[in-house]
Amino acid sequence: MVPAETPQWLLAVWSRAVVEAGSPAPAAEIERMGAKVLERWANPSRHFHGMNHLIMVLEKIDELSQEASCPCLVRLAAFYHGAILSGGAGASAVNAWSEDHSLSADLAEGQLRHLELPAAKATRVRQLIADLGARPPLIKDPDLAVLCDAERAILAADPRTYRCYARDVRAECADAPLPEVLRARIAVLRAWLAKDRLFHTSGTAAWEQAARNNVEAELARSARELAGAETPPALTNTWLVHRPFVSAPPTADAGRNLASSGSHSAIPQH
Repeated sequence: MVPAETPQWLLAVWSRAVVEAGSPAPAAEIERMGAKVLERWANPSRHFHGMNHLIMVLEKIDELSQEASCPCLVRLAAFYHGAILSGGAGASAVNAWSEDHSLSADLAEGQLRHLELPAAKATRVRQLIADLGARPPLIKDPDLAVLCDAERAILAADPRTYRCYARDVRAECADAPLPEVLRARIAVLRAWLAKDRLFHTSGTAAWEQAARNNVEAELARSARELAGAETPPALTNTWLVHRPFVSAPPTADAGRNLASSGSHSAIPQH
């Protein structure tokens, strides 16, 4: 059953893509399987890798669909590309709640074969998702280029939307220590900036500079935050500052000794 808050048009997009890909399965079974997929995305524990992310990827695929050789298979890959997440509580910050493209690819192929999609097309969807996880430096496959650019489009969002995205990604790593999360995120941001191109299709030419500006700004913020998280607090002599010195009254002999030596106590007087 599709979660109540899920836009109903998503199920229509799913069903149309399955039919266009060649499935002869009954409409009811196609919808049932689509509802199971959407239920994964609707999990409330998904702060970024949730329904809004799926919707944005599908919208961007629509924008870039003319550059794909088989848009229906790209859309099916989008529905499954983050169906399974890795990590969670106790995972390292690098893997906490990231998309598990390998397991998602296996799930896609199995469920699409259940819907009697031609074997070659089910395998093609599986390969698109697996290759998305590999992220090769130069993408020559037009379908993979569209899927990759649509999935990464959030990087080119307006600065406010981008900061919400960065916040939501951080929320999915809340169980990991903050310095570990920041170091992992900084590594990802630097890897993106080291690429010659963040996007691969001709329709994304205008996205490149906006994405780099957003990533550079997040990198600077994260570096400052990491420096603060790793800097130990200033050392303070809590004995002298916060606790008054208390001593026993001097004895008569001690008083005579101090007077005769001309010494003065080094203990602060309160």
